[in-house]
Amino acid sequence: MTKAILVAQFLQAHAWWRLDSAGASALHVARSVVSLLDVAAYLQGVPEDDPDLLALEAMGCFHDGAFDPGPEGAEIVKKWQLADDASADPRDLLTELVRAAHSTPKATPIGIPRQAVAPGIPAPTR
Repeated sequence: MTKAILVAQFLQAHAWWRLDSAGASALHVARSVVSLLDVAAYLQGVPEDDPDLLALEAMGCFHDGAFDPGPEGAEIVKKWQLADDASADPRDLLTELVRAAHSTPKATPIGIPRQAVAPGIPAPTR
């Protein structure tokens, strides 16, 4: 699956979760759900070499056939467009997810895996 589809699936799942969650007003919930589904639809036209998708990949947000934006990214998605007025477009959510990934990098190492280093040559340190 492509990175864009994995992000879209994550957003769709959160949109459905939002519909089932209590707390926010019906108008806010509707705005959030529609906004998340709008981003998911927008992602269908985003190429695999999109800079935001590549940045999310570099920060370790894709693994085991799923998208995981980390705790800060998940919180952004959870609260996306719950305000009184819509204030962002689909690209803005991708930009926010990249920002969150940069501020809380995953434990997944980026670079040369230790097992790929030739025996007797020390692995690069971070």
